[in-house]
Amino acid sequence: MRLIKLFLFRIFLVAFWSCSDLGDPYVEAECPDGQVKDCAGMCGGLAVEDCTGECGGTNQDCLSYSTQIHPIFSANCTGCHGISGDLNLTSYANVMDGNSTNGPIIIAGDADNSILVQKISGTAGFGDRMPASSPSYFDSHQDELQLIKDWINEGAQNN
Repeated sequence: MRLIKLFLFRIFLVAFWSCSDLGDPYVEAECPDGQVKDCAGMCGGLAVEDCTGECGGTNQDCLSYSTQIHPIFSANCTGCHGISGDLNLTSYANVMDGNSTNGPIIIAGDADNSILVQKISGTAGFGDRMPASSPSYFDSHQDELQLIKDWINEGAQNN
């Protein structure tokens, strides 16, 4: 009889110990006071992903607007889209502020739906293909077109 009681007591202990009120250890805790987790999972943290998707990265491997993208715009676009006209492509701020009657010209992270890419690729479905002085320019300069697309898909950063 004593063995049966000891056996039942052990079963009770095992069952009791396995039922804890600690909650599911695999459920992530929410951030307090409306804070948001950064890419590293820290509540209220400041880490962000760079263009390569690295959390807290330096953007060192990202395309550079100032050395790779702006020169393309300067050589092909700013003659018409400079000081005069509605669309100004002479600076990063102007490029990102650029808007058309069909929407923003750059959608950071989405080159295919950015009007700028559609206009220089000839897929916009409205208006003339750009650049107006040489509409087929980007057909023979696919490397430059790809740089612009990659820059936009990386988030169109000012770096």
